[in-house]
Amino acid sequence: MIKIAVRSFAYHRTAAIATGLVALVGTILVTSMMTLLGTGLAPSTAAADRAFLVQFPLIMGGWTVAIVLFAMVSTISVALAGRAGEIAGIRLIGAGPRQVQWMLVVETAAVTAVTAPFGLAGGYVIGRIVTGDIQAAGLTSATLVFAPGVLLPVLGVLVVLAASVLAAWIGSRSLARRSPVADAPPLARRTRATPPGRRVTATLMIIAGLGSSAAVLGMDPSDVLTTAMTGPGCVLVAVGLCVLAPELIALVNRMSTRRTHRAAPSHLAAINLSAAPGRVRPTVTFLTLFVGVAAGTLSMQGIENAAGTTDSTGQVLASINYFVVALIAAFMAIALTNNLVASISQRRTEFATMSLVGSTSTQTHRMLVREIGAATAISVVAGSMGAFLAVLPFAIVKTGNPLQAAAPLPYAITIAIGIGVTLGVSSLVGRHVIRTATP
Repeated sequence: MIKIAVRSFAYHRTAAIATGLVALVGTILVTSMMTLLGTGLAPSTAAADRAFLVQFPLIMGGWTVAIVLFAMVSTISVALAGRAGEIAGIRLIGAGPRQVQWMLVVETAAVTAVTAPFGLAGGYVIGRIVTGDIQAAGLTSATLVFAPGVLLPVLGVLVVLAASVLAAWIGSRSLARRSPVADAPPLARRTRATPPGRRVTATLMIIAGLGSSAAVLGMDPSDVLTTAMTGPGCVLVAVGLCVLAPELIALVNRMSTRRTHRAAPSHLAAINLSAAPGRVRPTVTFLTLFVGVAAGTLSMQGIENAAGTTDSTGQVLASINYFVVALIAAFMAIALTNNLVASISQRRTEFATMSLVGSTSTQTHRMLVREIGAATAISVVAGSMGAFLAVLPFAIVKTGNPLQAAAPLPYAITIAIGIGVTLGVSSLVGRHVIRTATP
């Protein structure tokens, strides 16, 4: 199976690159937090500096690992969806489900291992930059030395490697267990089936996130824990909403069926969303996560600025928040782009069939854009609502004005970037795939 995995890896270079990019950026994020933790635990670090340098990476690194795992599961699942025929062939020549799963795990682990040295180097660079910003803001002593060591950053690499193996095992489970001689179940049916506990898990995440955010109502406004509790709250709520992506898509379907007078591309887009909602699920997943985390964090920092926080703690938290949002945004933009490219490329046969029955390239392209547009709309609404609810207690504590949580600028910036990436990539990739698929 290892030889088959190596050959498969060489053949599926596009999927390998997509997985590798997600693993690379994820490794940079995780190892950068581990370098801060290593510096905080170093013997040369003063006791006064140790508290922040230990607490911050533990809080930030925990939900970063959760986001990386979530992104890798989705990326691998989408990449494997286009390999159903190949995997069925492997099953027909005698491979068992477990053997197929291990083959895919070896592929993913190999890709992650290749990117690990570059991610480790990038993590050292990012960690050094963040440490310098903390020191420049005066939050730590001028004598602080960046001393991450080797053990903890390497442990961060191993955490991402373990996350990639787990993601490959989870993402390949249903495909490996499918009978190689039976027809694949319709995509709509597979997507609408509710795995046991999924909705319960999503509900618990949202409740935990709102609980973390609401805890600041009993804190002093100047306490740094108000920010430390609200940030993870935004992430938990956003992840919970991501898990509910099938329900969000179903909501779009119900709304679209009420419209009776539509152009042909809009009508076809509505049919596709109803018949095969799994095609846009990765878009809803990552865009909801992007909007929820980025808008929530930027809104939180805007409230902090409006409250007039000018001390060194406020300054360094502001710079760190903006920096982390930029890293997370880049990570999710890469993951979203990878999933869009993979899911659109797998529809080449469908686009060719549409051309054969009389659809022009322009009509097919408009249909695709309307599909992605509907997914984008529900993602923006869900992510924005989640961010607002998570930041609302923070606004009340900091300013006494709950409307500060709805300040338009953070949401406008986040939504503009999210829409630009989603529709821009979909339009460019879709136009290319449609043109090359035309018989």
